[in-house]
Formats: sequence, C-alpha cells, structure tokens
Amino acid sequence: MLAACATGPTPVPLNYIAPSAQPEAATGSSTKPGWATRNYAVAAANPLATDAGRQVLAAGGSAVDAAIAVQMVLALVEPQSSGIGGGAFLLHFDGKTTQAFDGRETAPAAATPALFLDDKGQPLKFTDAVVGGRSVGVPGAVAMLAQAHAQHGKLPWASLFQPAITLATQGFAVSPRMAALLAVEPHLKKDPVAAAYFYDAAGKPWPAGHVLRNPELAAVLQGIADRGPSA
Repeated sequence: MLAACATGPTPVPLNYIAPSAQPEAATGSSTKPGWATRNYAVAAANPLATDAGRQVLAAGGSAVDAAIAVQMVLALVEPQSSGIGGGAFLLHFDGKTTQAFDGRETAPAAATPALFLDDKGQPLKFTDAVVGGRSVGVPGAVAMLAQAHAQHGKLPWASLFQPAITLATQGFAVSPRMAALLAVEPHLKKDPVAAAYFYDAAGKPWPAGHVLRNPELAAVLQGIADRGPSA
C-alpha cells in the first residue's frame, strides 16, 4: 500500500468506475470443527508455518516469538500472500492489555500519483499498476516484528529465523494452494527469475509436492537474523 504521498489527489472523470479487483481469492479457506486448548495454539495458512510456531512455543517462546517464526516460514512457503517485503499489523494481548503495532508500508520519498497514470493521464488498470516495482512500498513488517520482539520476546531474535532458514536451504513441498495459484497466474512468467523458480523448463508450474529450495531467501533471512531489520 502506498500512502503519505506529498501531493494532492489526482482528479479522475466523475463517471470513472474503478474495476473490481480481487488480488487473491480465499483459496486457502476451509471449515474446521471447533476446538479448545489448555496451553497454547498456533494457526497459520500453511502447516509448515504452524509447526514453526509450535516449536517456538514448546521451547518457551512467547506469542510474539512464535508469530515471528510463523511469518518467516510463510514468506517462504506462501510468497503469494505473505512476505518480509511488505507490511503488517500485529495485535498483542497479555491477558490484561491490548497493544497494536502498525507495520504497514509507507510510500517511497519520490512516489507521486503519476506513477499510476498512463500516458493519457488515466488510471492504470489494476493488473498494470500492481505488477512490478511501481506498486511496492517501503516494507514495514520486519521492523514492526523487531519492535514487538524487543517488548515481548523471550527467545533470541536470531533463533526465530532458523525454521525458515532450514526449510529454505533443505527444501519444502509446494502446497496444493500454491500449485493451484501458479496454474492461473498470468504474470510470473514475464519475470525470468520468478519463472525459473516457480516453473519447470517447459513453462509448467511445479505441482503440489514438488520440493523447492530457496538459498537466496535463506541468505537474506540469515542476514536479518544476524543484524536485525536494518540488514
């Protein structure tokens, strides 16, 4: 989300109708029976991320510690929805007090509304505006997590990255959800790096169960683990 641009709003025709845009449908939604727990619970969009949070809690970590471990794994296993290059909100409740952390993206210093207009001054289509660098804000998620950890963390910051680093190095299975989304995603193939990672030599998306490795992301996560959000 780009916000806080230093210019006023760009006028558009009064009869302009914004296109209906649904970047990602509820592809991971499923109905589950109710349950209760005495000690702790972890819920995430991928079982590998859920297990990372469970490991942290079992080791004596706090809820914030577990959330950080979950987020780092999600950045690896469901990059279409989660990542360290975006923003987030976090609500923390300690049994008495609720605290909100705002880690949403902010606009780059040089961003203006003109980034999202075509050569005729008309708003770009959603798919044209969102694909590529023009829609990327200054990330805030990692800085937010570091702030929350400084206040509520119990385990060392670096240790919370190890589940994701291990999976990125050793490999993880493509989930059915990722495979289904890759099958209908029209833009990734236009990027050579993304195409080489998400598709085989014939241009077909990797199927569910295929083992992917991401040593580059492992190196990035290791840097943040070692040096913090300023890495």
